[in-house]
Amino acid sequence: MTEEETNVVETPQNNDETEETPQQQEEETPSVNTVDLWITTTSVINFHGLKPKQFGLEKTNTTGLETMLTDWISQCQDMINKYTDRNYTSSTVPGAVQNVLLRLVSNMCTLAIQRRDSPIIKVNDWNITTLPSDIFSDDLKEDLKPFIKNSSNDYSKIGFFAITGKDDDIDGGSNC
Repeated sequence: MTEEETNVVETPQNNDETEETPQQQEEETPSVNTVDLWITTTSVINFHGLKPKQFGLEKTNTTGLETMLTDWISQCQDMINKYTDRNYTSSTVPGAVQNVLLRLVSNMCTLAIQRRDSPIIKVNDWNITTLPSDIFSDDLKEDLKPFIKNSSNDYSKIGFFAITGKDDDIDGGSNC
């Protein structure tokens, strides 16, 4: 990424159903949620070949697509942080973890598209099942294994034991 690209995205928290004109949007400044993204929405769009229409959005509604992807990137980042027991930021996340995030968000997009098209699948002539929702696949978890924080190597959790050399009085007698 170049220095000109930013990973901090502001997403509006305005849930009005009505469309505003650009002039109205400039006049009203809705509250925003600043999210520290590890990857850009553009990288997800390019990697997956996404179009707004695939998600039921207007053909030209790239803002809606980017807002949706921003939410999904944030959710997937949280999944990775929980799985690895870390708290990455855009400045500390390794490239391999960014790659896993890109594929995880892509899996989420695939699931959303498939669920919109056909939420059930036919296994054979008699069985019908719903589409599985497991987006955090085993191959992604395998790629994250080197980044899982090992709590046994956590130096902030050191236990101390006092060794005095005296036996404890077990039978109630005196140590004289």
